Amino acid sequence: MIEFLNYLIVSYNVWFTAPLAIVFLLALFRLATGAIDSKDVDAEVDMDADIDADADVDTGSQGSAFGDVFGFLNVGRVPLMIVLMSLFVTWGIFGLIANALLNIPETPNRVWISCIIAFFCCFLGTRYISIALSKLFPESEKAISDVQLLGLRGRVISGQITTTFGTARVQVPDGSELTVSCRVEPDGITPVKGDTVILINYDRTKRIFDVKKSEMDLR
Repeated sequence: MIEFLNYLIVSYNVWFTAPLAIVFLLALFRLATGAIDSKDVDAEVDMDADIDADADVDTGSQGSAFGDVFGFLNVGRVPLMIVLMSLFVTWGIFGLIANALLNIPETPNRVWISCIIAFFCCFLGTRYISIALSKLFPESEKAISDVQLLGLRGRVISGQITTTFGTARVQVPDGSELTVSCRVEPDGITPVKGDTVILINYDRTKRIFDVKKSEMDLR
């Protein structure tokens, strides 16, 4: 047991075991407090949308870069906290695997190679995990298809909607609300939090809606 613990905290492994420990402790805390239920998931989605929006405040290249990363990881369809936990877990797992395959215990100064491998693998792994997990959250359990949402109005819940990323709450005909990822066209007006937008197009490849600001908000 002691040897196993020493293996986990050795310098070349601690880079990967520490994030795993954080996720484990956070999961225990959430389980102990009974916070994992559908209402908390909805609340977390709204909180995550606000966090996403803070990264979208700048409309320059930095804001676009954040939007591209969030879109790639399906933030908006999956709560940001879940995405971060997935990043930590995949980083840790792939890092430890890389250490074993590269025989890092014999050459600990090469741990940076494992870090590079873990970095790319954790982003790819999290993307596909988030796609799978998106089906478990209320905003993704839709009785209608994405295309059928075209023409509906939504309320912006992120700080703003840029040309790459944003989120909005859409009221569907059956009375429920869905959170959707959206963007505006380059020559369009930038909607901000609280504005009403109209869903005008859907990109099936990136799974994101094109929206425009409602004429009511333009007056």
